[in-house]
Amino acid sequence: MLLNLIQIIFFNLFVWIIKPSLAFGLSLLYYFTYSTIVITDFILSFFVRDCDLRNKNFINQVRIKINELRPYPGVYTSATDMITEKGYNLEIHQILTEDGYILTAWRMYKNIKKEYKYPIVLQHGLLDSSWSWFINNTNEQTLPYILADKGYDVWLTNNRGNKYSMGHSKITGVSYNKKYWNFSFDDIQKYDFKAIINHVKRASQKEKVIYIGHSQGSTQAFAYLSNNIDFQENLKCFIALGPVIYIKNSKSVFLKFAVKTWIFEITRLIGIPYFFVFDDCFNLKIGALCDMIPWIYRKILFSITNLICGYPLQNKIDLKKFGFMVSHEPGGTSTKTLVQWMQFYRNGTFSYFDYGRSRNIKEYGQSIPPKYNVENLCQLKIPKYFYIGTKDVIADEKDLQMTIPLFDPSTLQIKMINDYAHLDYVWAIDAYKKLYVNILENIEQNQTL
Repeated sequence: MLLNLIQIIFFNLFVWIIKPSLAFGLSLLYYFTYSTIVITDFILSFFVRDCDLRNKNFINQVRIKINELRPYPGVYTSATDMITEKGYNLEIHQILTEDGYILTAWRMYKNIKKEYKYPIVLQHGLLDSSWSWFINNTNEQTLPYILADKGYDVWLTNNRGNKYSMGHSKITGVSYNKKYWNFSFDDIQKYDFKAIINHVKRASQKEKVIYIGHSQGSTQAFAYLSNNIDFQENLKCFIALGPVIYIKNSKSVFLKFAVKTWIFEITRLIGIPYFFVFDDCFNLKIGALCDMIPWIYRKILFSITNLICGYPLQNKIDLKKFGFMVSHEPGGTSTKTLVQWMQFYRNGTFSYFDYGRSRNIKEYGQSIPPKYNVENLCQLKIPKYFYIGTKDVIADEKDLQMTIPLFDPSTLQIKMINDYAHLDYVWAIDAYKKLYVNILENIEQNQTL
């Protein structure tokens, strides 16, 4: 009898008090959160230029006036305008891959009467874009400017799914179309690398290209060449900055956290197909905040960056430019690509995407995904130049001990860069002294051979 009474009381408490209170509380939390985001977004919009400067309404005019009083250099300038304003010629090229993805490449050069044999391709890393090479944005410190000033034909290329390569020949509405985002690293190496090299050759009317890959930019070349070793005939030389094949021993704090929590697998499972793909307005607002409240935003975002890529012993990045950096970065990619990188770490192998036993049998004809044919890389006879930072937690020393023996030592040069972490090859303020002078020597040597 007492038990029944307790059950009746608890049931009524739950139905008439607890459940409505929880529902009301969750609704209140939802609307409070939503309202806070909307209000914050509206307030921030006064401190950054609206995406559409042609909008003549009163609110937008107020925004523009406020911005005239509080300018944040570089935050509002588009990447392409930034290049042309410095006096460089810029062409925007659309590259169609065999599976229908439309990639974007920036071709930049100066009107210098000097004919070189080979164009130069600069391929960004994971979550980056072609803009990543311009972070320091001075003629002295920025590799594309340095190369263009020497008279080289410079190509800055973008993989599928980053903010500059969001197109497809058959799929419409790619921003929210899960079919578009259903690509992995396997697709990037299989289609993007080949399409980029072939397009640059055709457009420049040259027989070979000089390829410079940062991080995943090197990995996708390794993967494609491991299956198509004869394709090396299209390359004059290969320069790898922070080369990566194996990442089992990576000391990245964020990578370890992501692997343990299965964060990217869960993200993909709940239906979020992309990661770090933001619209320009969002990036602009965060960039402005870094300049408005630097003691909070710069430190937080810089700390997050270092958790992912490692801390150099000395600060190699000009934090005064951090607002400028985050106004254009990151480039983003598919969640599926990030899941595959987690698999590289977790399994300690360089293998195709792991769908699970039953799907693997359907896709590959075996229960586990096949490995890339890295043993073929010993046949890569073109000159290779690897640059490796001593503080690079992604390209870890133990993993490099498995990577470097894959290549013919007679055609490989390795240079260690003291104190460099994984982003410093591109971001460091002293890269032009510690790294780019060597890259220029590599290029000049191969242009004359």
